Amino acid sequence: MSKFEYRNGRFYKDGEPHFLIATEYMYFRESPANWVDRLTKLKAAGVNCILFYICWRHHLRMVDGRRTYDFAGETKDSRNVIGFMKQVESMGFQFVVKPGPFIHSELNVGGLPDLVCPKFSPEVPPARRNHGGPVIWEYDAAPLPAPFDEEYDALVKEWMGEVHNVVAPFVREGGPVLGFQMNDETIYCMSNSPPWHIGYEPSGMKFYHKLLAHRYGEIATYNKLHGTEFEAFEFVPGTQFPTPDASSIRRREDLLRFIDWGELQWRYRRDLYVRYAEYLGFDKPLLNNYAAITPPIEENVPDLQEEAAEPIPPDFVRLYPEWWFAHNRIETDADDYEYGMISWLGVAAYDRDVFDRYINTARRARGINMEENWGFGMLYDAKSRDPLVPFYQTLVSVAGGATGYNIFCGVNTEYWDDTLDRITKLQCPTFPSHAPIDENGNCRPMYDTVKMLNRWFVENGDDLLRCDIDADVGYLLYAPYAAVSSWVPDERYWGIEDHEIPRCGHQGFEEFSKSLQKDGYSFAMFELGPNAAEPHTTCRALAIHSAFFMDEASQRKLADHIEQGGRLFISGELPTVDLLWEPCTVLRDAVEAAIKRGRTEVVYQKANLFADGKFADAVAATGVEPSVRHSDDMRAYVHRNGEDCFVFFFNFDVDGEHNKWIEFQGQRVEMKLGSKTSGVLRIRQGRLESYVVKGKNEVEGIESDIRIQVGDQVVEQRGDFSSYDE
Repeated sequence: MSKFEYRNGRFYKDGEPHFLIATEYMYFRESPANWVDRLTKLKAAGVNCILFYICWRHHLRMVDGRRTYDFAGETKDSRNVIGFMKQVESMGFQFVVKPGPFIHSELNVGGLPDLVCPKFSPEVPPARRNHGGPVIWEYDAAPLPAPFDEEYDALVKEWMGEVHNVVAPFVREGGPVLGFQMNDETIYCMSNSPPWHIGYEPSGMKFYHKLLAHRYGEIATYNKLHGTEFEAFEFVPGTQFPTPDASSIRRREDLLRFIDWGELQWRYRRDLYVRYAEYLGFDKPLLNNYAAITPPIEENVPDLQEEAAEPIPPDFVRLYPEWWFAHNRIETDADDYEYGMISWLGVAAYDRDVFDRYINTARRARGINMEENWGFGMLYDAKSRDPLVPFYQTLVSVAGGATGYNIFCGVNTEYWDDTLDRITKLQCPTFPSHAPIDENGNCRPMYDTVKMLNRWFVENGDDLLRCDIDADVGYLLYAPYAAVSSWVPDERYWGIEDHEIPRCGHQGFEEFSKSLQKDGYSFAMFELGPNAAEPHTTCRALAIHSAFFMDEASQRKLADHIEQGGRLFISGELPTVDLLWEPCTVLRDAVEAAIKRGRTEVVYQKANLFADGKFADAVAATGVEPSVRHSDDMRAYVHRNGEDCFVFFFNFDVDGEHNKWIEFQGQRVEMKLGSKTSGVLRIRQGRLESYVVKGKNEVEGIESDIRIQVGDQVVEQRGDFSSYDE
């Protein structure tokens, strides 16, 4: 009987790292007659864990106006989640349970029952956006309920209690339940949404006013700091858009309302997650599935209603990293739940910006890739129908730091009706459209690809998790800067003439990351704040773009880093005040003293070091060499544990076969790669020990001859291959 734990962003099995190879299997969209066959094929493909939602909408039954629940298949066989869990356990899988309450999955009302949807139950208040209109679920144009409404919250508590009772027999020492995931992409899939998209409903504003009272104590203190004259916190409005003529951002005091609203957006997401976890009531790892650090992407949603589509103003789209960093406080929340990513952000093999954003999201913190697209070839980019694309992207996420992955989805299903999902079948008769196993149980070419990849990680994944990823430079994310910058796309919206616009992601981290990746530098990112952990000590250097304000505790962290001899790249205005507008020059004093003493470890310039995309040049000028060097038109990432190294490589060339090379720790790998070739090599004590390589590009219809040389070892094969081929 194995014992599973979760720590340091990894699962451990009997005390040893355990690489998660999972697949999503939506039992509620599938005939129970198919469960054994599909699970057998998934197990043969190397899957060790099943992830599944428990859909509130599917299991709730109204009988004579009374709520009842079917978890045993008494009213419909696909409701037999108890039987499903027994079957999964009997076949030796672990599982992660995802009870919502909102689960997305392209379902009507995102899987919520009509009972709590304002469209069908007018007494339920909707969540609201800055313009006063409701938050709309795009798949069926249904308004979504206000999460902090007391009646809705009571119903969620009831639902979680029902799930607890059903799942409890499986939550035991040595049992199959590894953990749980609440919600989906924080609340209503909003982990990368702008700050004006939720929180303006009365219950949200009540929550906001409580936060303000906790932060400022008295309304008089609030008024003094904000330059306002409100009689009570209850009169403070939600933050609205600044105008292009900057008329609403004239003084430094104006910035606090953006910082305050950023705090609301963070706590809104965090507190609901924690609340629902408490309602569920299990002492198991709580995983999260943050959307990627990327702009909202276009989905091919059929029958999209005009009221459900609310495009972000073009000027503001560039600010998406600000929204992510302001609202998702990973280090601060580390005691509440575990970081996990999802990767619906485009096709990494064909878009270098998307590639970089995959790495960015995976590098935010160690954790599982909770959803990798292995079959949504109609709802998303058509290239996703070909095995090259998910293979490439899964490897990118692991190269970035993901400690396992979830094949989303492993199986095509077709067993549901319009009461559960009205929209999907308007586009495709199955869900998804191109999974590795089709709706009839046939294994597609996608299955062969995922089996090859899984088998390699079965053999090597646990050892991979023993490795570290060197970090040449760590970027410091300061949430108050991101919160202000979230509303200020350019200088037209900024009227504080004596100060520059605070930046965090836009003209900061994104450009920092892109420049470093291109030149082979490995990077990390960490939250800087009074409640966050110390900046990671394994980074060879830290970097930040500063503004004229910063809380004293954060200034002291950076000043201490300088005093202890740490390397720091800093640009922007050095802080002169804290967040209460009191004079505070701790960081400025430390920087100026270091420069006066000729400390070359501290590099400061007022002009933005990152915005021009040439930060790697500034790093190189200080003598910091990249951990990895590689040819042009490719990327390479190295994970190492002493002399045991895992070398991930990704070729960007579309046509032809090209000679490439990678250098790290005095070793050189010579390669001939073809169209979009990707793979991972395990090199131990300078010898090539194992590998998995995809040299067939189904998108282009090209199968390439691949050559890999490590010292005197040479591997030459065509197309897809691994050292564990049958």
